[in-house]
Amino acid sequence: MKKKSNRKRSDAQLAQQKRFALAMSFLLPLKSILADGYKFVAKRKKKLIYPFNLALSHVLSMGIAEGEEGPYVDPEKVWLSDGTLPGVLVSAIVEETSRILVSYDSFSSFCAWDDHVKLIAYQMKEGVAIRSQNLALRSEKQAFLDVPNSLLGKELLLYILCSDRDGLKYARSQYLGTYQIN
Repeated sequence: MKKKSNRKRSDAQLAQQKRFALAMSFLLPLKSILADGYKFVAKRKKKLIYPFNLALSHVLSMGIAEGEEGPYVDPEKVWLSDGTLPGVLVSAIVEETSRILVSYDSFSSFCAWDDHVKLIAYQMKEGVAIRSQNLALRSEKQAFLDVPNSLLGKELLLYILCSDRDGLKYARSQYLGTYQIN
């Protein structure tokens, strides 16, 4: 059994506890995506570290901002993947009926034509994250995401991720903004 501590927590401890709770609540629906996106970086560490913990560490250090109402997670500073693979340069984002279409260019000659490009849409209030089901290759210069009916008309955070053909190495994810698809 745990002993109940009579010691009161300091203001700094309570603030850090709140930051930790914010980061955890933001990242938990993305757990499977983070496991893929950070696995290469986690393997490069000298000791055993879980991909989710790397993402959590990043959000705690860089992804939480202070607002008028207190701390909040800044989605622009959150990475869903990290690694050494070159990313893509997004040129256009088109909202269609129940679909988001993203056009991009590859800005590096150090990447393979068959690298995979994935779109991730995240609805924070409901805690739902979806990823594009169709395989998009870097050479196709276009990826799309079909938005299910349950998420139509709701604010979606949109991210783009790139991985090699085997899904082992990733590029750092890019935040594309907030969209509301009807």
